[in-house]
Amino acid sequence: CNGLSANSTIETCNSCNCLDDGWIDRHRHDYPDKPMMFTENEGWFQPWGEAVAIRTTSDVAYSVAEWFAGGGSYHSYYMWHGGNNYGR
Repeated sequence: CNGLSANSTIETCNSCNCLDDGWIDRHRHDYPDKPMMFTENEGWFQPWGEAVAIRTTSDVAYSVAEWFAGGGSYHSYYMWHGGNNYGR
């Protein structure tokens, strides 16, 4: 995802909000000829032992709207809901 693996890879954003954390500006500066791709719009992330993080649907929707308004070309929805296999 970081674009450093090979010359043909594209750096992608993995965040809750790629505009607010400065990713869009950095990407435009460092890779002006590459598309902006938002591959992991993290609905939640809970490090082991920490409090449960809850993200509202309006916050997720707003981050997607900001992404496309900021010139984003791709957004993946697969990270909107996490899960686990505990107890299986």
